[in-house]
Amino acid sequence: MSHSLSEHELRCGSGDIDSTLFSTSSKRLKMMVLRYGPEVEIKPQPFKDFCLVQMPLQGSTEIISDGQRITVGPGQAAIVAPKRHIRLHWSRDCEQIILRVPTALVCEAAASCGKPWLPKKSELSWFPSAVMIDGEAASRWVGLLQTFTELTLPELGDGNVMAQPSWLEHIEFSLALFLLMQNANGYADSGSSYTLNPQDSKSSLRSQESPLAAVELYVLSRLYAPISLEDLARAAGVSSRTLHMHCKREYGVGPMVWLRNLRLDAARRQLSSLPNCQVTKVAMDYGFGHLGRFSAYYRERFGELPRETAANRL
Repeated sequence: MSHSLSEHELRCGSGDIDSTLFSTSSKRLKMMVLRYGPEVEIKPQPFKDFCLVQMPLQGSTEIISDGQRITVGPGQAAIVAPKRHIRLHWSRDCEQIILRVPTALVCEAAASCGKPWLPKKSELSWFPSAVMIDGEAASRWVGLLQTFTELTLPELGDGNVMAQPSWLEHIEFSLALFLLMQNANGYADSGSSYTLNPQDSKSSLRSQESPLAAVELYVLSRLYAPISLEDLARAAGVSSRTLHMHCKREYGVGPMVWLRNLRLDAARRQLSSLPNCQVTKVAMDYGFGHLGRFSAYYRERFGELPRETAANRL
C-alpha cells in the first residue's frame, strides 16, 4: 500500500485481522479493493501528484483532511486530495474501493474543456481536501467504475475490449471529468472563485458567473445518459430561460442543440478511432435512440454519414 499510494502509519484496533487486497489498473489509473478486518486508523503522508476516490462497500470511513471531516458509508464516495494533513478511521470489517487518479489526468481534463475558469496547474492545489459524492452522483460514479472494471478485467465483460485501447482511454478521461464536475459543483455552491494567474486579475472568475462551466462538466461526464433541459438548468443552478440565454450567447444555439453537438462530436471521435465499431452501437452509446435521426444530424454537422466516417478511418 505504501508503494501504491503513500507512506503511512497504521494502527489496528478491535476486531480480527482479515486483510485482503485486490487491484486492477489501466495505463493511467489504479483501482484497489482493500479490507483490513479490524478497526484501523491510517495516517498517510499528503500526496500531490494524485487524488484518491474512496467508496466503502461495507462499513464506513471517517476522513479528516486539512481540518475538514466527512463520514462515508456504502452508497457514497469521497474525493480526497490533502494538502497538509490527513487521517482516516475505518470501522471494523470495512471494505473499500479505492481509485488512484493522477493529477496530470485531471488537469488534462480541465484543459480539454477550453474554459478560462478551469485551472491548468500541474498540481491540484485548487482541489478541496475532501468532497462527498452522494445520491445520484454516486450512482453515476458506480456506473463508470463498473465500465472501468470490465475493461481492465476482460473476463468480467467483453473479451474484445482490450483490443480497443481508445475506449479505455475514453473511460479514464470520463472518470477524471467526473471528479472535475463534482468539484466545480462544490465551488459553485460555496461561491468560491478560481484563480488561474494571480498576476492577472482578469483570469479570476467566479463559477456562478459562468453557469455553462458546471453544465459542460455535467454533460461530458454522462454523454451516454438521458439528459433533459431541466437537468441542464439544475446543473447550472439557473432557470431554463437563463441557461438558454447564456448558451445562445456563447455557442449560438440553444442548450439541447449544444448537447446534441457534443454527443455528435464524441460519436465522431469513436467512429474515427475504434476498429470494427458499429454505427448503431455508437449511436446508442451517445444517447441517439433513432438511427435515422442520428445519421441526419451527423451529416448536417460533418458533411458525411457515420458509416462513411467509419469507412474512411482505414
